[in-house]
Amino acid sequence: MLNAFYTYKDNFDLMTKKIILIFENSKIEPTLNSEVNNESLIIAGNEGIKDEITNLGYTCKLINNYSKNPKNELNAAIQWVKNWPDKPILNGKNFKDLLVYDELSIFWFLESRFFSYRIQNLIPLIEQIKNMIKIENPTEIFIQGNSDLHNIIKKKYGNTIQKIYFKSIEKEDSRTSYKSYSGNRFLKLLALKFFRGIDIFSKKDQITKNPILIITEMAYWRPDYDYDEKKIIHKDTIFHEVIKNLKASNLPIRIIDFENKPKRLLKSNFLKNERQKTLGATVEPWENYINLEIIKKTKKYNHDLEQLWKKLKNSEEFEKSLTYDDIPLYDILKNDIEFLLKTFKSYMSITFIETAKRILDGIKPSIILMHDEYGTLQLSIIKEAKKRNIPTISIQHGSNTESSISYVHPKHHIRDETNNLNFPLPQKICVWSEKSKEDLIKSGNFPDDIPVITGDPKIDFLPYAITRFNQKNICKKLKIPSEKKIIVYATQPFANIQEKELITNSIFRSIKKLDDTFLLIKVHPNEDNLSFYKEIAEKFKVTNYSIQQFFNLYEILFISDVVINAYSTVGIEAMRMKKPVISLDMFGLHGNDPLIKSGISIVVNSETQLIPAIKNCFKIKDIDKIITERELFAEREIGKVDGQASSRIFNLILELKKNNTNI
Repeated sequence: MLNAFYTYKDNFDLMTKKIILIFENSKIEPTLNSEVNNESLIIAGNEGIKDEITNLGYTCKLINNYSKNPKNELNAAIQWVKNWPDKPILNGKNFKDLLVYDELSIFWFLESRFFSYRIQNLIPLIEQIKNMIKIENPTEIFIQGNSDLHNIIKKKYGNTIQKIYFKSIEKEDSRTSYKSYSGNRFLKLLALKFFRGIDIFSKKDQITKNPILIITEMAYWRPDYDYDEKKIIHKDTIFHEVIKNLKASNLPIRIIDFENKPKRLLKSNFLKNERQKTLGATVEPWENYINLEIIKKTKKYNHDLEQLWKKLKNSEEFEKSLTYDDIPLYDILKNDIEFLLKTFKSYMSITFIETAKRILDGIKPSIILMHDEYGTLQLSIIKEAKKRNIPTISIQHGSNTESSISYVHPKHHIRDETNNLNFPLPQKICVWSEKSKEDLIKSGNFPDDIPVITGDPKIDFLPYAITRFNQKNICKKLKIPSEKKIIVYATQPFANIQEKELITNSIFRSIKKLDDTFLLIKVHPNEDNLSFYKEIAEKFKVTNYSIQQFFNLYEILFISDVVINAYSTVGIEAMRMKKPVISLDMFGLHGNDPLIKSGISIVVNSETQLIPAIKNCFKIKDIDKIITERELFAEREIGKVDGQASSRIFNLILELKKNNTNI
């Protein structure tokens, strides 16, 4: 059903070129039957839609074909997000200044969500549309299934293109896979957190003076095989060896645990004793430090936030700030910003900031060690620790490239000494490689002395363990037939749910046609819906597959013949282990990923390319030159593996502790 029909000129030539933009998989055939004429050009929003259109007998282009430079388009999206909070939006004040509490801008809690939720896709799409119209010069445009696109074209080209009309699909899919903690889901999350906070810390014999405080997450408490003891143990995958070194030196430790996934929240209290026994230190949930006074402050701040939003909706400055290349984006982005202000991170922002104070008041740590430096709790603690001159150390969490929104900062957000609302930086960041350090300094404008090359502590076990890996035994544990070639698909929690569906469907359809293969799905630890993969397997009647979430990644890579991923450090790890890698970029969103940008992996942009790519990997896997290139690339990107990363982090702790005059 046509929701809108716009005519901008009275005289319309029936033989002019018509562009048909399809951005929704539903009801494609009736649309094409009614809209296509001899002068039509069909353009699909992604490879999945293109395949469906082609199967109906029509020729079709991709909107990505009109991308001049994916890297520049993605950088433009990053720069827009980084620059927007400095624009005046209300009475001359900007978003960064208006959303502030105790000298900490709440915007730092929200920017990565804002980028991934909308801007990452929106601005590259605008650039592609501009180039499409310049090249094709249409006089009529029909759009199905993307109201944002319709809005953009109407406002940018409404006076020059004769007809612009739009067909919406009744249940237009969300373009993102982010879950909004609002309504009943938000109340359930708060209830779980309240339950976890009942575990009051009261063991006086465990209270220590000036301990080393470690901030970690339940997500890192995973089963792993201990190659010394030859059995499965649970451990904190980041801090296990660091804590062992600290305990061996009789240094006191306290651990604060943060978790936001409901399933893991339910388990955390029951696993507390196991974790404390294994780690040899007190493990407290973050929720322990929430009190009635903080709840009252949070409630008041959120009331103020609601009042602020009412003013922003009526602010001309706010509306003018939401533009890109003179294209008004207010109608597209206003709901997204309102949504951001109602997310868990925003609603609970004051709770994080106030609990950071209580944590430091109660524990009085000598050093603070954390698993990354851009989470909400971490930012709050870094800011408060800086006021108290307590050294903070963070550990690189994932690849920090020039397109990583959390690691890219304008200089004035980092080094402006006159502004106390800068992005809070830890005193030291432990990075994996020289390349990681260079990227932080160049793209993130980090001071030279903050990044310290230590390597990745998660893989200290690898040099020892890999000598004990046995292909036959691993396949037996995973129940994989020995005669099959093993294709590993390492999943990722995609920001775009349509991309996830397209990739997963493409992989299972391809595996269905490869009789001599076995698909081993290595699910990302932060994914909690494994049934998603099972349902697609059932749909295509694929039985030669297995889903593993916490099985040792390196054992999986060791037995693999091919590794497939979209954007993840797993691909680089696979190259370290001399495996061929296929990088999937079916939506054209990952041009800045190190593997794709380097050209060292096989890049697949459509399902039709996937089977030939897999077969090609089977042929080239023994070529020594290519293997050597991959190993060198992996070492440059994510560093050497010598089993000493945890020791270097431990030595850094000792150095900062020695120089801390506040103890």
